[in-house]
Amino acid sequence: MIFEPRDREILQALTLKVRLFSLQQIAATWWKATDTGRTVARRRLMKLSQAGMLKRLHVLARPLPEITSPVVTWKPGHDSPDCGAIAWKLQCRWSTEPPRQTTVFIATRKAANLYGGRLRGTLKRDIQATHDLGVSEVYLRVLSADPGGADLWQGEDLISPLRRRQKLPDAVLAETPAARPRLVLEFGGAYNTARVRDFHHDCAARRLPYEIW
Repeated sequence: MIFEPRDREILQALTLKVRLFSLQQIAATWWKATDTGRTVARRRLMKLSQAGMLKRLHVLARPLPEITSPVVTWKPGHDSPDCGAIAWKLQCRWSTEPPRQTTVFIATRKAANLYGGRLRGTLKRDIQATHDLGVSEVYLRVLSADPGGADLWQGEDLISPLRRRQKLPDAVLAETPAARPRLVLEFGGAYNTARVRDFHHDCAARRLPYEIW
């Protein structure tokens, strides 16, 4: 199979940046967010699946809220944010719709071996699919606004072996997984006040700027 440039972009993202993408996310980013775009994207993704590079899964996930910009941005030297207000914003943006079956794609071992990513081929905890899709949406926002920043994206699976006795964020922007982060990134989900405060205190103690999306 001859890989097109966007095939490589999708495979590299799934082996090196995020755990999964929904069909909707892939179509909207690399094709068009239309019925036709989704149809064309699905056909191409199935070819990549047949080539052993992707695996299609069906997971239960809540519909994501609109994610366009960080809910809070903080830098060392700034005042501490109002963690209660941040938690309220994170919780209120979710609809009351129940989880629904969602088609997602993950990279296989074959793709990971090709692009140098961590072992793939399974989804460790499908109950976290909603959060993983939110992290992927943040990555796609960064990719759209700042491709150079997206190149620096180091996901949780890459940095987790290096962050002993430290809180593990969803991603950092850094030259390597071991390098000091330029920016810490977290998808807020429906975090409560305590969880937002703990995240802030961890970053503040190490003087690391962050964004909660």
